[in-house]
Parts: sequence; C-alpha cells; structure tokens
Amino acid sequence: MNKITGFFKNFAILTIITFNTHILLADNDLIPIEYFACAPNQSSFNISPDGKHMLIMNTMKDNECDIMQDKSQPVEDEYYMRGLILLDLETMERKVISRGTAEDGVRSAGWLNNDRIWYRPRYKQGQGIKSIAVFAVNLDGSKKKLIRQHKSWTNQFQIYNYDMSNPDTVYEMNNTRRPFVYDYYKLNVYTGKKTLVARGPDFGDMKGKATLGQSFHPNGMPMGVLIDEGLDRVLYEYNSDSKEWTEHFRFECQKPGFVPIGTYDGKVVVSGSKFSPSGELLEENDTNALYFYDMATKEFSEKLYQDPDYDVSGLTGSCRPASGGSSTNRMTSEIEYVSYSTLKPERVYFDSSAEQVFASVQGVFPDDFVSITTASADKMIMVVNVSNTNNPGDYYLVNLKEGSVKPLFSISPWLDRNKLVKAMPVKYTARDGLEIPALLTLTKQETDKNYFIIMPHGGPNTKQRIYYDSWAQFLVNRGINVLQPDFRGSTGNGTNHYVAGNTQWGKKMQDDLTDGVNWAIENGYADKDRVCIAGASYGGYATMAGLVFTPEVYRCGINAIGVTDMEQLLNDYTRRSSILFSWDEEPLLEWGNMRTAEGREYAEQTSPLNHVDNIQAPLLILQGSNDNIVEAYHAEDLIAKLKRKGKVYEAMFQKYEGHCVTYCGEKASLEYLEIQESFLNKYLKN
Repeated sequence: MNKITGFFKNFAILTIITFNTHILLADNDLIPIEYFACAPNQSSFNISPDGKHMLIMNTMKDNECDIMQDKSQPVEDEYYMRGLILLDLETMERKVISRGTAEDGVRSAGWLNNDRIWYRPRYKQGQGIKSIAVFAVNLDGSKKKLIRQHKSWTNQFQIYNYDMSNPDTVYEMNNTRRPFVYDYYKLNVYTGKKTLVARGPDFGDMKGKATLGQSFHPNGMPMGVLIDEGLDRVLYEYNSDSKEWTEHFRFECQKPGFVPIGTYDGKVVVSGSKFSPSGELLEENDTNALYFYDMATKEFSEKLYQDPDYDVSGLTGSCRPASGGSSTNRMTSEIEYVSYSTLKPERVYFDSSAEQVFASVQGVFPDDFVSITTASADKMIMVVNVSNTNNPGDYYLVNLKEGSVKPLFSISPWLDRNKLVKAMPVKYTARDGLEIPALLTLTKQETDKNYFIIMPHGGPNTKQRIYYDSWAQFLVNRGINVLQPDFRGSTGNGTNHYVAGNTQWGKKMQDDLTDGVNWAIENGYADKDRVCIAGASYGGYATMAGLVFTPEVYRCGINAIGVTDMEQLLNDYTRRSSILFSWDEEPLLEWGNMRTAEGREYAEQTSPLNHVDNIQAPLLILQGSNDNIVEAYHAEDLIAKLKRKGKVYEAMFQKYEGHCVTYCGEKASLEYLEIQESFLNKYLKN
C-alpha cells in the first residue's frame, strides 16, 4: 500500500479507534518527555450548507509522535502537505480532491454553495506569486475555474456573506488594491466575475492604520469599519447612496468607547460603554457591556448584558483586544452568540435556537469546553471540538437528527488525557487590593515537597488563555505545581485591571507575581524554599525581574526568549513598529516612553540587565537565534554580565528557532524540555 492510500485508510480507521489509542500506554503517570515536543497534526472540517457533504483537510503525516531530528527542518516534510477529501455524509463515501503532495497540496478550502467549493493550492517552490491563487470547482470535478489570482504576498481572500436569493453569488472582500484596505465585491462562483459592492475607506497613507473590525448589512453592503489610528480608534460609516465613508465616532485608547461586533435582527450589537447621540458619556463601564445601537440616530438601547468582572468581547480599555468575539450564522451573517473568557469560556446568546443546539451538545460533554467548528445551515449536522486544560482537543461529528456522536480526529492522541491535569480557576488579592484571577494546576505525582513554579504569560497586554498548555502540563507531570496569573496589565479583566499595569514592568506587575507566590505558600500549594519562576517573552522578563528585584523569593528561574534590556526594547519597538504596521503607539502608555526623561529613567530602573548583581538563584536561559521580536542580544548581553559577575546559569540557543519555547521545531522543543528537566532536578528539587 502506498503512502497516499495508507493516509486515507488511516482516516477511516480514525473514526473507530482514535480516542482509544492513549489507553494503550504503560500504566505510569510519567509521560515520556518527547510526547510534549511532538507537533500535533492539523485537521480542519467544513460542512456544506445543506449538511450533505463535508470537506476534510488533513496533514499527510501520520498522526503519531515521531521527532524530526534535523533541526534545520522543524517537522517532517509531510507535516506541511495537506490533502483534501470530500466526504458524503449520507453514504460516508470519500472522494480525493487533493492528495496533499508537493504538486497538488492545499492550504485552505471552503464552500461557495452546496454544489461548489473553493480551494487555495499550496505555494509551489519556484513559481513565485503565480502559485498563490484561488480556484473553484464543482463536487463532481467539473467547471474548474481560477477565481482569484493574487498580485502580492499580502493579498487575502475572504467570503463574508452569502446571497440567499442566488446560489451563484457570494460576497467577497480582498485587499488586492491596497494592502491595508479591504474592498467588497459580489463574486460569481462559476465565471469568477466580480462586481464592486463598495470600496474600502481610503484616507491617505493607510500605513500603520490597522483594521480592528468590520460590520455589514444583511444584503452584503458594508456598514462600518473600525480603524486603529495611533492612539485613536475611529469608526467609519459607509453611505451606500453617496458611496463615501465618513467618520462616525472617535475615541481614545484607555478612554471610554464602543466597538460594533455584529448585527442581530437588523440592529447593530456593540461592546463597550454607552454614549448619547451628541457623544456625551452616559454609562462608563469598567468591563465591556453589550448594547443594541442605531447608527442612523446614534442611540443605544438599555444594557443587554454585562459581566461584572470580565470584558464581553470588544476592546479592553478601548485599546487592546479582549477575549472572545461574535459567532455569526454562516448564511445570514447575523450574530448567534458572543463569546468571552472568565476563567472558563462563556457565551451570551442572541439566537435561542442556536442556544438550544449548543445546550444539546454541551450536555454530552458537560465537563469540557465545547466549540462548534462547522455546521450545516440548519445546525442539525456539525463538527464540534471538545477540549480542556487537560485535553489538547478531540473532534466529533454530531448528527442531531440521528442523535449520534462519532469521533473524528484527536489532537496529539499520544498524550494520555487521564495523566494530564485539569487546571483550577482561582483568585487571590494583591497587596493593594486588586483581585488577580489565575489558573492553578496541581501535580498528581507524589512528591516530598510542594515544588512550585509561577508562570506569568507573555504579552504582557494579553489574557491568560484557558486552554491546554503543553509547557505547564510538562512541569506538572514532573511533580511541580504551576500558577498562571492574569496580573495587572492583562486584558479581558476590565479597564481598571488593564490600565493599572501602565509602566509597571518590574514594579506593581511584579508585586502581583510575588503576592501569588505568597498566596500559594499560605494555602499549602508551595514550600517557600522550593519556588521557581518561569516564563516566555514578557514572562521571561518577569522571570528576570523576579530574580533581580525579589531574589529572596526564588530558588531558580527559567527565562525563555525574555526581555532583559528595557531601554533597548523600547527603542527597538518604536523603530520596528513601522514595519509591523500596528500597535506602534499603545506601548508608549503601557510599557514606557523613551521620548521623555521620566520614561528613560523608568527604563533604566526596570532593566534586569542593570541589576545582575542582585541575582542569587541559578538561571536557565532559552533563546532562539532567529527571534525577531525579542532579539538574541537580550540573552547574549545578559550572559556576558552573568559571566563577569560569576553567577550560576545555564543557556541554550537554538540556531533555527525564533520567538517560541513550545511548538518550535520538534527537535528544538525536545532539547528545550530536556534541559529544563535537568535544570529543575538540579536546582529546584535538590
């Protein structure tokens, strides 16, 4: 049997035995270290609107753990080879559209109508931009048509609405004309002919002005676009009669504002604070609330929903993306529910039928996080992803008509879910009274002491994600309790929590971590002389800040791809932001401003590189030489000072890796884990 045939046969077997494979592991709680380093296969599913067919895109690589030994190649070649299968959901017959070879691999695919699909071929080496294109084809293979030829590597193709009265037409937006502006078209799915619906907003040089969100009328006409203009957020409204965009509302980062997140029953749904038609602030909400909003009259409804502790989608502090977003009906583009994260995923439903459907599925998996990844238009047939902090994810095919649930695909099936540990949501109070939400994961291993690691997330202006974390699970499986806090400056927890982190690197943000350690000690989760700090990116900075500003707290530290020189970071960020095109002004508020004397003094005071003398604990440094976010000089300059000062440290540089510590190349990930295990055994446990 050849490789291709074997791949599709394995998929057939998958529906029968995939979720039982991990019970064959040895009866030992210690998971082999390579299991945390193996890259999981990638699969995606897309059900047709009528629910009769499903597209399955799957990695050609066998869904098993085998480490790629050549570090110049992060994974096997087959990992990037994705095949495309058309599955008849009534007969379960499969038709191969793409075998996933170098010649016919597929990058993405979707439905144009019940009888026709689009797909984007894999980039072909040597053919340049000509190989970046979108094709349409009927299910029987007929009428194949090139419908989009990209002119630039930055071009994107996205279907944003369907024409309910004409299955030959969909609504498409692309940025072919200008890199930072989307234009809107009606696309004939058979001829490839496109008819302009509206041009996107053109306001001079759009460089640096990122599109934060878009909303549409049910007929496919754009309604509004939210643009990031430095520290301003500007909502532009489209007039279909004049075909012009005009400024509708403007607000500042870290000041009250609101964000359209979709439409329901002809009304715009917004997240944020409430204003009068003249722009007067009526309700200033610390956590984003939901309202209906009339763009014609600029009037808000009464408050529809607000969580007292967490942002419901939108922008935290009118500035950084909060967790969650709106899920829309694929045929009508109207909101079904708005999602957000507390210490678990939450949903606010607008569509009662969608709520009933979800409740039926959630009832099958009451203790896990369930998301519908694709569904028929009537929601009777769907694929759901079931995951948790102790489960990387399993996919199931659900047929509500039949009342059946069938396993489809398991992410990292070599990981025994019974040996992974579910994180506990907790809260503790910082020294100034601020409440800090966190995830606490306790080891199942029998240990003589409460070994403990506090692990601050990266960003820092992001939210601690509620998901399977391979790094945390590795540490927990090695007998260490792990606390992952949403310290001040994190998003998703309201404006006050976020703004409280302004220019507090190494200061109050660090106090939150120290207070988390003390809380863990007081509650019996940590022994005070067996505490380590570990983190990546900003978390790497926090590791260094912990070791230099509170050296008495920590027995050891692991700095992965972390900032050590604040002065250089702030100078570099301003220089590179013009290349990254977004978030170029926000750090002036959040991280520090080197344009002022006060900002320069702050950077000097909070740079761990300037305080290496204070370090008492052994330090492990992990760094990718190709990191273009936190460049390698942060680690190199630190090591030079550690050597001069005679400090105890270990270091590992990965030549081919960038800004990562998990999900790097498989061999590099394994080596990162191996040196951590050795380091922790030597300095935390002995």
